[in-house]
Amino acid sequence: MVASSKMGEATVSELEIKGIENLTPAEKKHLLLQLARDKVKDSSAGPWEIVDVFRDEWRAVKDTLAQPVEIDLRDVGRDSLFRVLLDITQLERQLEIEKQE
Repeated sequence: MVASSKMGEATVSELEIKGIENLTPAEKKHLLLQLARDKVKDSSAGPWEIVDVFRDEWRAVKDTLAQPVEIDLRDVGRDSLFRVLLDITQLERQLEIEKQE
């Protein structure tokens, strides 16, 4: 899977993120898009390594049910740690489950 930013000419591939295989397809999509947006701002970003993943309980976010996911990453190129926050909607999780069946 590869994601391109709508804000510029930056792409991020799954191959650039060590540990991404442990994420669900929806989490991968959101993470790749976020990292592509970040790469537009700083082209020296990446490759990355997932340090930890935290999944929270379902809660109301913007009039929908969403499951907040926090992913701690290490930017290997810059040797820095940071956290990405994602809100995976209930609909996205349902679609993900249906694709697996």
